[in-house]
Amino acid sequence: MKQLGEKALHALYSIRRHLNLHNLNPKLAIKIFDTIISPILLYNSEVWGAYIKNDFNNWDNSQIEKTHLRFCKLYLGVGKKTTNIACRGELGKFPLIINIYKRLFKYIIHLNSLPEEALAKQAFLISKDLHSKRITSFYGNIMDILKSYNCNTQITELESIAIQTLSFIHDNIKQKYLNFWKHKLENSSKLKFYNTFKTEYQLEKYLSTIKNPTERKALTKFRVSNHKLMIELGRYQKIPREERLCEICQSGEVEDEYHFANWCKAYSNQRENFYTTLRNKLTIIIDQAQLVDIMKSTEHETILSLSKYISSCFTERNRYLEIGIAVS
Repeated sequence: MKQLGEKALHALYSIRRHLNLHNLNPKLAIKIFDTIISPILLYNSEVWGAYIKNDFNNWDNSQIEKTHLRFCKLYLGVGKKTTNIACRGELGKFPLIINIYKRLFKYIIHLNSLPEEALAKQAFLISKDLHSKRITSFYGNIMDILKSYNCNTQITELESIAIQTLSFIHDNIKQKYLNFWKHKLENSSKLKFYNTFKTEYQLEKYLSTIKNPTERKALTKFRVSNHKLMIELGRYQKIPREERLCEICQSGEVEDEYHFANWCKAYSNQRENFYTTLRNKLTIIIDQAQLVDIMKSTEHETILSLSKYISSCFTERNRYLEIGIAVS
């Protein structure tokens, strides 16, 4: 797997030298990954997939998924330390272990269709015999996979797997990942803000709506907490959460995403322009308490206005830090 990961990463960087992935429509960028990079990563996975550790947490440490995550982070324009579940979530992409298992079970269907004298079928039957003797084998490993995804009650032997049951298995695995993702999200202190508005596991509309790369990147970083607000910087400096105060406005408040977008005096002009724009374009009552609803919005004008606002606030923040002046 390490060699496949390295080859795929080399191919990814080769594409990157000739093409700025970050500037592409997200669906096109994902298609490029799925048609060029993914086949390298998944080469022969219908065989070695039976021997990988069946654990979503550990899977992120595999060279295969690291390459997948590298693509996600390159496209989004975020740092390497950005939380993995958020990066995949923004693009609506599932970990490649799910694709591997789908290929694996398709291969089982193929093996079941082979005549008894075929060498691959003979090896499959030998593997089944080893499993019946409680000896670790290809057959037994796949049965363990079925058990871990609660599919073993309906599928008691691999010979019964057919095209009709493939979608049942695939859906069960995807649902288990979604449960895992939601649990991680709800229990992550780093993604506390993200958890307030990220409710659907899907490709986010803002990625295709915002054409300005700088503004889109600023909004992405704000969403997934890959920014330099004190709530995040203080994490690496081991400052207690309640002491990660805003150094820009000297208000004594924690500089988190809410303070930055809603209350910090440094961005009063940008904020007034932003909310005035929303009120004029949407003709509804908009106030600062509705930040989460604004973050959830899929309305074209709201997305564009939000990205411009967040980007301008970060620019203003950098200016204050450079000149070393606090807002009173």
